[in-house]
Amino acid sequence: MPPAARTLLARFRGSAPRLTGELNAGDPPRAVGACAELLPRVTFLERPGAGHFPWAGDPRFFAVATASLLV
Repeated sequence: MPPAARTLLARFRGSAPRLTGELNAGDPPRAVGACAELLPRVTFLERPGAGHFPWAGDPRFFAVATASLLV
């Protein structure tokens, strides 16, 4: 990630919920996690066994996870 982008992310003061699937090739957990580490107020959740659509296959997990990220 470019240094300017890192600086801007570090200045962001809003909450930043991040949810990805363990098998997500489009937003892989390691990339989402690396971005999340740059944000001061972030909550990062990874759904085991899920791909790019973490709500598919287990809508209850998604609903509970999303609700917890919005608090």
